[in-house]
Amino acid sequence: MLGLAESLNFLLGTLLTWHVSRSAAASARTSEDRILSRETAPHGGIATEAAPCTEIGIDILQQGGNAADAIIASGLCVGVISAYHSGIGGGGFMLVRFNNDDGSHDYEMIDFRETMPAAGTEYMYVNNSDPDASFLGGLSVGVPGDLRGWEMLHQRHGSLPWENLFAPAINLARNGFEVNVDLAAALQGLDFITQNAIWAESYAPNGTVLVEGDICYRKRYADTLEKIAKEGADAFYTGEIAINTASTAYQSNGIMTTDDLAGYKAIVRQPRNITYRNTRIFSTVAPSSGTVVLSALKIFEGFNGNASDSDSAINLTTHRLVEATRFAYGQRTEYGDPAFTPNVTELEAYFLTEAVVNETRNKISDNQTFPVTYYNPENYQVLIDNGTSHMAVIDKDGMAISLTTTVNNFWGSYLMTPNGVILNDEMGDFSSPGQINDFGFSASPANYIAGGKRPQSSISSSIAEDLETGDIIIATGSAGGSRIITATLQHLYHHIDQGLNSTLCVHHSRWHDQLDGNTYFEIKSENVGIPGYDNSTVAYFREMGYNITYEDTSGSTAHVVIRQPNGTIEAANDPRKAAGAGLAY
Repeated sequence: MLGLAESLNFLLGTLLTWHVSRSAAASARTSEDRILSRETAPHGGIATEAAPCTEIGIDILQQGGNAADAIIASGLCVGVISAYHSGIGGGGFMLVRFNNDDGSHDYEMIDFRETMPAAGTEYMYVNNSDPDASFLGGLSVGVPGDLRGWEMLHQRHGSLPWENLFAPAINLARNGFEVNVDLAAALQGLDFITQNAIWAESYAPNGTVLVEGDICYRKRYADTLEKIAKEGADAFYTGEIAINTASTAYQSNGIMTTDDLAGYKAIVRQPRNITYRNTRIFSTVAPSSGTVVLSALKIFEGFNGNASDSDSAINLTTHRLVEATRFAYGQRTEYGDPAFTPNVTELEAYFLTEAVVNETRNKISDNQTFPVTYYNPENYQVLIDNGTSHMAVIDKDGMAISLTTTVNNFWGSYLMTPNGVILNDEMGDFSSPGQINDFGFSASPANYIAGGKRPQSSISSSIAEDLETGDIIIATGSAGGSRIITATLQHLYHHIDQGLNSTLCVHHSRWHDQLDGNTYFEIKSENVGIPGYDNSTVAYFREMGYNITYEDTSGSTAHVVIRQPNGTIEAANDPRKAAGAGLAY
């Protein structure tokens, strides 16, 4: 019999063979064999990190809903089950590909990132005696944006009634859902879960935290979702829920007010795009980091990228991609909130111009890497952020959404309102004057605190289409804080350059480099089917001068939905989140 490692290699090899020869094999199948799996089907597909939420998205699509409807219903579900990093107490960004009445299509970004309360000041954490104030308690809480984001998406592109999209999540919260392996792990070792009555009500009802297989009930949250379903997003941003939200933050030294909540607005932004090989790739703009992904790929485009993993050229190819990414990370330090950072939109465009791309590409040496300062001449720190949940969907009409939402660190600020809403700790993503990292880099003024400002984010939701036909090819993105950028660009590279299908993309080992002096390589993880990087590749990088650090598979969680040229849609969840699912119909 084959051992586990051999079995995984055989499975991946089989999948690769299927990817290359599926068209020829299809003609030889019997009618019984032609029954498609739930991961590959003709109409639509969705991937999330919680299987029940993926099922809900598919159900919405089968009911006649579109991608917008499916992502809202799935996202609300993720906020119920995976509340340790997502929910209506947080915020994020989404990239939307939508169809026009004349048969054409277009793209837009919806920015529903949390904002600093109006009373926030540049030195509020520097002058605070509590070293944890930026990521625990009321002062870390930003004005939540999730519901204004869902609302804007639904108003602009939804097709099913708002209330219908809330029903599945309400049902799960009220009638219970099974604690999955990821939630069970997130509950371990946290005293406040058992010591605080409002937390214990849902997560430790018998005095000890729930474990995998237990049933969890979030009845307060169900009531809150039901009120919002009936009355709209205003029910969250005004009235009793808003009072409770502001009061919860205030009682823990927070500064958010009901006026902050009432004044919050989601923003429609124009995403940026590049041509890359035979595709056009769209991604999110500042204060998110999609332009970093686009810049890295545009720099890399000048090199041959189609080497397979078994080709000896793969080491040099990977080196070039890592180097391109390092330069793009150096550019990122200046991408602050456009409302507060002069000329940031022009700066993003500048870094993607042919002249700058060529100049940067010429700085890449095939024989060595360089110190961090070589890539970051402005001497600003690269933001290190946390958390997030990603999901992606493509529907039968080619509408697609890549969305990432978060409450930042696990369990956010450790605050839950009387309405069962877990509040984010997103304000820790701001920079403060006087911060100096190990390389002597100072905090970037582009990310300094100001009332009403949105902090920088690594979120990089991306969608690529065929350059000639305009047909959608892939919708992808990632969770995992600073590793979002590298996971997202690697998925695009693996599919567009190497031709890997959705399953192979998410099972591929990942590298990461964010200008912190280390280049990270994932180790082999047999239990989730991650093969790890070949020792010869790691040795090659060491000889180049990289400081190599190994890491496990907990760094990032990325999802992929792909439309193949024959119209077949594939959806794959990242195996690094065991509770997830990618389904098609």
